[in-house]
Amino acid sequence: MKRILIALLFPFATFAQQQIKTKANLQSVTVYNNGAQLTHSGKVHLPAGTSEIVINNISGRVNENSIQVGVTAGVMILAVQFNKDFLNTDAANPEIKKLNDSVKIVSRELTKIKNAKTIEEQTLVLLDENRKSGGTNNGTNVAELIKLAEYYRTKSAEVRAAISALALTEEKQNQKLTALQQQIAELRNSPNQQLGQLVLQLMSKDSAEADYNVSYVCPAANWLASYDIKSTSTAKPLSIAYKAAITQSTGLDWKKVKLSLSTGNPNYNITAPNLSPWFVKTYNPIGSALAGKAAGIRIRGMASPIIREEKSLDEVVVTGYLNAKKSEAAVSTINNYTSVNETQLGVTFDIDIPYDVNSDNKPHTVSFKEYEVPAKYKYYAAPKLSTDAFLLADVIDWEKLNLQAGSANIIFEGTYTGKSFINPANILDTLSLSMGKDKKIIITKEKQEDFSSTKFIGSNRKQLFTYLIKIRNTKKEAIDLTLKDQYPLSSESDIEIELLESNGAEVNKETGMLSWQLKIAPNEAKTIKLSYSVKAPKNRIIAGL
Repeated sequence: MKRILIALLFPFATFAQQQIKTKANLQSVTVYNNGAQLTHSGKVHLPAGTSEIVINNISGRVNENSIQVGVTAGVMILAVQFNKDFLNTDAANPEIKKLNDSVKIVSRELTKIKNAKTIEEQTLVLLDENRKSGGTNNGTNVAELIKLAEYYRTKSAEVRAAISALALTEEKQNQKLTALQQQIAELRNSPNQQLGQLVLQLMSKDSAEADYNVSYVCPAANWLASYDIKSTSTAKPLSIAYKAAITQSTGLDWKKVKLSLSTGNPNYNITAPNLSPWFVKTYNPIGSALAGKAAGIRIRGMASPIIREEKSLDEVVVTGYLNAKKSEAAVSTINNYTSVNETQLGVTFDIDIPYDVNSDNKPHTVSFKEYEVPAKYKYYAAPKLSTDAFLLADVIDWEKLNLQAGSANIIFEGTYTGKSFINPANILDTLSLSMGKDKKIIITKEKQEDFSSTKFIGSNRKQLFTYLIKIRNTKKEAIDLTLKDQYPLSSESDIEIELLESNGAEVNKETGMLSWQLKIAPNEAKTIKLSYSVKAPKNRIIAGL
């Protein structure tokens, strides 16, 4: 019978997998605009045969399809499984650990309070028993009874007050304990704090010390670009500091990791699109109009003239010529620790300085690249929208900077002048940065009533509009000023618009834009005259004038 039992148990002892636990060390993180790739490494001692390896310290929010595992040559990976790790979450999270320590302290205090309350309650019972026994003694005289009653009254009041105070303290401690336990439960259930683990089935021919590495993509991370743009004067180049606000809630705090910032995105749909046949058909416009009317839709003709500005003043920016190699070496030591790698799918900035980024879903700002770029400074004004003159710095060859869309803090001559926004998708040949307003350039635009009139010619009304734009340079140096204005355009055949005076402007007849390139000497004033006429049926009201 013993031999049979040994024979039955032997196969299980031979083929049973040994579970070995190990902790993976987070080595590097590549952060994308939407997501991050985490890479871990570690060592584990493998016995001969099949083993189950549990790798802890993994993010709890993993795209399981992206998991990649590598092991030492000669070791075969049989299976990979990802699990949530709720046990190690408490140990890895310093906030939960701190709360658990507080729970222990409050629990100890609560035990002391309960013990003290029990003692006082037993004292009260003892007083009651002594009072009864004292009252039944036949030899007790009146004086002794008075003393006993007085002692009982005083001591009983004292004990009852102590019990009441201890009960109140016990209630407060219970409330504190409940609040701490609720906080711990919230942190444990928060996806920002959850850890994971990988369970590997490995087979090794011999007992060996094996190295392993693990990488995976986690969607709960991103980075947003921002910039600090500085210039000390119009005679000096621009300094552009490239920064990243990194946010992550992977459940795993990144401690002393090597960071890389990528402009790519691992979550894009990478399936190439296929075109399907494109069919067109005709329809009856009258029937469609009637249907629209029946549905309560008002079908209008062409709209009245719309005047558009080529670029809003908030998005205007400043010019220059870029010498990338010269600038990278001269600006800051941060460039010595950052390398730029361009691939077919994007640009990656590899930073050799170790960083800490906690899993708290809050932005952590990292400055990783600085450039010095020559800039061509000029002024820009659009008096129809604002009478301020904006100092612009134009940067050409901006593509070499590998910029991303982001906000920019503008600092000129040591003073913060405001915030702008850089969007490479909207930039054509030149990156234009607005450095601020110059109050020493005075601009006015006034309508000349004496040269503006309304006349009736037959069934038409003709209106004449005349404006004077005055620019005065009160600075000590000459300035280059790009001045822009516009005249209205007609969208209807019976409205005629004629530009009468543009004072030498470059005219875009398709957009109605007028542009002057002016050079104004110190203390010089210039006047620009703009005049146009609008002719339309007198029974029509023109919107937009």
